[in-house]
Amino acid sequence: MDQNLRVLFDRAVADEPELPLVDLAGDAIAAGAGLRRRRQRLVATGVATVIAVATVGAVNVVTPPQRSVPPPTVSAGFGLVVNRACQAPAEETATDAAVYLDNEITDQQRSAVNRALDADPAVGTVVFQSREEALEKFKKLYADEPELVDNIKPSQLPESFRITLVVRSQYAELAERVKRTPGVDEVLGIDCPAGTSASAVD
Repeated sequence: MDQNLRVLFDRAVADEPELPLVDLAGDAIAAGAGLRRRRQRLVATGVATVIAVATVGAVNVVTPPQRSVPPPTVSAGFGLVVNRACQAPAEETATDAAVYLDNEITDQQRSAVNRALDADPAVGTVVFQSREEALEKFKKLYADEPELVDNIKPSQLPESFRITLVVRSQYAELAERVKRTPGVDEVLGIDCPAGTSASAVD
């Protein structure tokens, strides 16, 4: 360093108060170690939290709450087992109809639906079809699909009333009336050619 600059530097420093003697390197190392410990604790806490959340999620997925779940029912349209010569479901006109009942229907409601159908002037005949009878027809209709038939239970098929209509053009009005009856789930029309029975299954 230039001698004059050295002298000026020494004079300037001489006027400053003396700094306390400290181990600056030691303090820096200690501060760094403290920071590392805090960072490790934060990382460890974060990892533990992630593991806990993942474990709770896995337990919820692996062991869902135990509830008594009823078997799923086959939709009325799929359970519409009729003669293949007939068109189903029919929209405006129909020779026959299937009146599907709610799964939770009471005995009183079932009797009331039966009486209403018997008394309706648009209805010719009324026949009740149980779940077991529906399953037998289902097995015949889908005999070439054993994997489907083997997995269907009577409880999955709806009960129904199978009716014939006096005049096919009265179907739409009849369906609207019947749908409003407590205990009725759905009404599907069936249009069959003359001399064909909707209930006949090949």
